[in-house]
Amino acid sequence: MQLTCPYCQYSKKVQREKIPAGVRWATCPRCHQRFELSLLDDALVSKKTEPWTSSERVGEGPEKEPIWSGAPWENRSEFGLWQGVYQTLKKALFAPESLFRTMSFTDGITEPLAFGILIGSIGTMFGLFWQFLMWSGVVLSSSKPLFGQFTIGVIFLIIMLVTPVFWVMWIFVSSAVMHLLLLIVRGGQNGYEATLRVVSYSQAAQIWCLIPLVGGSIGWIWQLVVQIIGLKQIHQTSYLRVFMALLIPVALFFLLGIVLVIGLIMFFR
Repeated sequence: MQLTCPYCQYSKKVQREKIPAGVRWATCPRCHQRFELSLLDDALVSKKTEPWTSSERVGEGPEKEPIWSGAPWENRSEFGLWQGVYQTLKKALFAPESLFRTMSFTDGITEPLAFGILIGSIGTMFGLFWQFLMWSGVVLSSSKPLFGQFTIGVIFLIIMLVTPVFWVMWIFVSSAVMHLLLLIVRGGQNGYEATLRVVSYSQAAQIWCLIPLVGGSIGWIWQLVVQIIGLKQIHQTSYLRVFMALLIPVALFFLLGIVLVIGLIMFFR
């Protein structure tokens, strides 16, 4: 009998006697989508259903449906504001697999975006503060002119106003680029919101910017690791697809560099 995935059209022949009586679900080995089966007149009919995190295959017993939930930040009414922030930071930094495995990706982008802006802005301001200290060599006075008529207090006020706007733009744009790369390698099956949620909550790594000088570097590496784990879990895809997606811009820049070098060599010959 011919079994065809209704999502990616992957097709495989299955012996009729190997299909247990009453089986209703199968999971595509290529795209990992779960779909419903119906046996009509000795023919298998596959139907689309909602994305599923189960690893169930034809012939295996049904698994318990996961409980979709948001991050603790999204349940602040239950945890309280500070506990919501703390628990989300803790999970995103030290247990991202657990956080994103059953995270809902259909509850809207407002809450994760707010978390990303909040933590990203705090991390950015601390990172810039350490840079100011390094540039000046001394603790700057809020009344001492730094650049012309601007004092350090005025500069930090401008930074406080501009930083949240920057993070809104950064989260939307970086999520769009990352999701496009995932779609190219067929790894973004749960939609743009799922990718934006990972990018937003991965900003928890910006908290490392509280550490002077080296905090920014630690945060960047930590954030990349959290995003790789989060994208794999929330999109129910493989690490290989996530790595392939992230390597696409690296490969493009490498090829561009080769073209520029060749062009310069030919120009100066």
